[in-house]
Amino acid sequence: MPSHLHAWGKAGHDIAGELAYHFLDNATKEKLNTYLGNTPIEGASTWMDEVRRDHSYDYMKPWHYVDYESGTEYKANHEENLVNELNKTIAELEHKDNLDADKIKIDLEIVIHLVEDMHQPLHVGYPEDKGGNTIKVNYMGKAQNLHHVWDDGIIKTQDIGYEKCLSIYKTMRPAEVAQLKTGTVEQWLKESRSLLPDVYDFKDNTIDEAYIDKNTPIIEKQLVIAGIRLAAVLEKVLK
Repeated sequence: MPSHLHAWGKAGHDIAGELAYHFLDNATKEKLNTYLGNTPIEGASTWMDEVRRDHSYDYMKPWHYVDYESGTEYKANHEENLVNELNKTIAELEHKDNLDADKIKIDLEIVIHLVEDMHQPLHVGYPEDKGGNTIKVNYMGKAQNLHHVWDDGIIKTQDIGYEKCLSIYKTMRPAEVAQLKTGTVEQWLKESRSLLPDVYDFKDNTIDEAYIDKNTPIIEKQLVIAGIRLAAVLEKVLK
């Protein structure tokens, strides 16, 4: 399976998870802590990546992404993909009285991870290059694939972190934050997908400084948006 199971890498997932937890109201934090037990939100954010080593969880692999052809729109379907699994698991949590504690915890870990995945543009990419995994690029003098550059490379080399993303959030207007909390999973998909022209805007298979400078703010903003929307989802399903 392609490595685009690892959206954002651990650092990116940690940032989005920490932001979401910061944005939660106290009542939701208490409920989330109860359901997750000894697992912090950062651990919940990366659980789906960590269990990929266990083949009994192989059925989850298609849930991390949704790829469809360039120039087309996403059409509702019954495939196992990021959109359908996220919608399904949110719906389950909205009826959590029918679930036992272990199932609630797993569903929360799935929702936390997949909301974050949704905001990495190459997790809603093109099947022909497997979400950028088959595109080889020169990044900072090293051979990488495009997907890894977005998952992990730029975040690390640009030292993108929680405090920087939180400072970006503090510059946002309340109306903008409120708007970001609305919408459907399919609308979030469309927004992330609209960023792909920037993702593919490089020449000669080289990621240069201009590309990094242009896309660093996009990655930071996507992590902030993921945190805002994750908090909104958690407050909704844990109310």
